Amino acid sequence: MKFTLAILTFLLFAFFSSWGVVLLMHGSPWLLLAAVGIFLGTFIKFGCLSH
Repeated sequence: MKFTLAILTFLLFAFFSSWGVVLLMHGSPWLLLAAVGIFLGTFIKFGCLSH
């Protein structure tokens, strides 16, 4: 189940990052900045936990 959620999370991040890059080309960087911020936040929260 955790593996499936990890794949879903990665796909959502890839989707919003790609959409953010498209919007960045039109002059709006906010979605890309939000996607990267959320990714870094979840990486810090879950990726850096001590085991």
